[in-house]
Amino acid sequence: MKSFKTYISILKGVKNRPTKFFWFLIIAIVSLFLQAYMHNYNIVFLVMFFLVAIAGASSIFGMLNLYYIQVKLLSYERFFADTSSTYNILVINESDNFAYDISLTCSEQTQHIKVIEPHNAQTISLEVKFDKRGEAELPKIKVHSLFPLPHELKYKVIEMDKKVVVFAKPSGVSLLKFYDKNNSINGEIDDFEGIKKFNQGDNLSYIHWASLAKHDALMSKNFLFEDETKKLRFSFKNLSGDDEQRLSQLTLWVIECEKYGFDFSIDLSDKILDSKKMSIDEILEAIAKY
Repeated sequence: MKSFKTYISILKGVKNRPTKFFWFLIIAIVSLFLQAYMHNYNIVFLVMFFLVAIAGASSIFGMLNLYYIQVKLLSYERFFADTSSTYNILVINESDNFAYDISLTCSEQTQHIKVIEPHNAQTISLEVKFDKRGEAELPKIKVHSLFPLPHELKYKVIEMDKKVVVFAKPSGVSLLKFYDKNNSINGEIDDFEGIKKFNQGDNLSYIHWASLAKHDALMSKNFLFEDETKKLRFSFKNLSGDDEQRLSQLTLWVIECEKYGFDFSIDLSDKILDSKKMSIDEILEAIAKY
């Protein structure tokens, strides 16, 4: 009775879809049947029944192969609107047997796993792209396999049941370029106090060319705030563009402030976002939900 309930559960949990090879198989079986019927060849009957048995057994083994595969979310990057982001999932084989030829498809992207050992797991990465900022759900994942024969595609759809916040797309003028052209940021950068090794991503305008002859590597100017108690202050209303462009600009500056270790606050019309009182993710979320 228990085995029967398990079999019913497998039938409900794993679906089948015929492939082009299925129709080739049907044509072969019908042809064999006609030959056996017209000429009464027992050997042809045996071949026909053999093909039917192999196809049926393949379907059962294929569903068992897929039924015990589970998916668990491990980690994910920050999600930004209109930007591809990566998240990691754990593909678990809860069966006592090996699982073969497992593919996972999400948003038209497919990752393939050749084999997963019994009661073992493998980690894969998938990409997702959300069109709009705000709250969203991770898309469904289709787990599918052609094992052991390709006449049927066995598959099941797994809901991730995970809500995430999609931040506004970071775009606009970089913070340092904006400062060079506009002094409206409250908080000033003093003359450079020294030089440091130039790192990839540093502003090219800060290269200290005079030291190039003395050093083998490029050097850049090292800036500090005049008053470390001061913070950069950004105002949503004072930015140019429509609301989406303003939110994108603020998002870019928040990320740059995180990168360079700048303290800042944002006047977001109805609230003040302070980097000393809130985490960067909390600030990005407030911008995304504005």
